[in-house]
Amino acid sequence: MSFFFDYIYYRVTQFYFKWDGRTGGTAIVAVSMIQTLLVGDIAIFLLRLVFDRSDTAPYAKTIAYFFGGILVLLMIYNYRKYNGSYNKFRSFWREETNSQRLVKGFFVIASLIIPWIPILLIGVYW
Repeated sequence: MSFFFDYIYYRVTQFYFKWDGRTGGTAIVAVSMIQTLLVGDIAIFLLRLVFDRSDTAPYAKTIAYFFGGILVLLMIYNYRKYNGSYNKFRSFWREETNSQRLVKGFFVIASLIIPWIPILLIGVYW
């Protein structure tokens, strides 16, 4: 799974290279957001199986602070892991063909969008 997040970091850093440089701050935030949303999707799905909306409503702020804390911890972890590692990943994925880049780029964009869908669906319809 780390390989997947490494590639997302690489491609987002490549996209925002002139803005962030080799540190990839935007990519670190993006990877942390994806990881937090994945944990949140699983947790909210499990909570909704056991509890009703009226049961969890009084604890909404506490749950939000909890996931905010998870986001901060993941950002610290990902900063230590990815800060300045763009060159290593660039040398690793330098030999990609255009078709590989296109397919993997589609998966990177999908990975930035798809984790939001369960949270929105659960919030609207459940």
